[in-house]
Amino acid sequence: MKILLKLMKLRFWLLSVIAPKTAAQKALNIFTKPHFKKTRDREKRFLNTANVLRIKHEIEDIIIYESGEKSGIPIVAVHGWDSNPGSLSGITDELAKRGFHIYSLNVPAHGISKKKGTNMFETAQIIVKILKYINHEKVSFVTHSFGSGAVSIALQTSKIKADKLAFITSPDKLWDIFKDFADMIGLNNKAFKTMLKITEKRFGRTFDEMQISNILSESYYNKILIIHDKKDKILPFENSNRIQNLNPKSEIFATEGKGHYRILWDEQVIKKVTQFMEG
Repeated sequence: MKILLKLMKLRFWLLSVIAPKTAAQKALNIFTKPHFKKTRDREKRFLNTANVLRIKHEIEDIIIYESGEKSGIPIVAVHGWDSNPGSLSGITDELAKRGFHIYSLNVPAHGISKKKGTNMFETAQIIVKILKYINHEKVSFVTHSFGSGAVSIALQTSKIKADKLAFITSPDKLWDIFKDFADMIGLNNKAFKTMLKITEKRFGRTFDEMQISNILSESYYNKILIIHDKKDKILPFENSNRIQNLNPKSEIFATEGKGHYRILWDEQVIKKVTQFMEG
């Protein structure tokens, strides 16, 4: 694996020097394609038992795993990058037992989706469509990582008000994520700047306007709970501090030693989210 990464870095470094625009475009193609991880048995149990609901959409049907009481208050669950709807089932199963109606989104290019790539803004558009499909005055969200960012954008662009947001980690400055990726694959500074310009042009926003803490401050919701491990190696804990500083209706629940993925199955976390949604 290390040898392949070194070869990739060498390839992108050379391409960055010779053709920085091509390097930037190729880097974006890789950036928007998830790397599939093995589906765990506990995730498979959820995926095999939940009702699969499909909503017609332009390129591909929106795929939702439905569980819980159909007469219950709706909660939309949005999983993270390189993951699947079953990754949140430790939490959503408990909420379903409590009488909530769960809509677990299969993010495009993940799970059983046929798409090869996606991004936060495309996923946000799909979330808006789900909100319109549910058409309920009191919809809440449970999200992980990438899903937290996508929901923030969806609420900002749609002006639809959510009730409660339970974010289990969240990105904040998307520039930082792009920079980490560029460094990992060996893009030089010129190619990196080109990558940023292409992205800003594609979405019609500057990277300052793509900061999740700012986006949330322009969104409509009643309360937000942010659960984050202090030593998360994927998304730094500082993200949650910045979100809280700009969003007074937020509460942080910090964990230690739960990491970025194991946190989703932690009993304390499941209990905290359940109490938040029922409170």
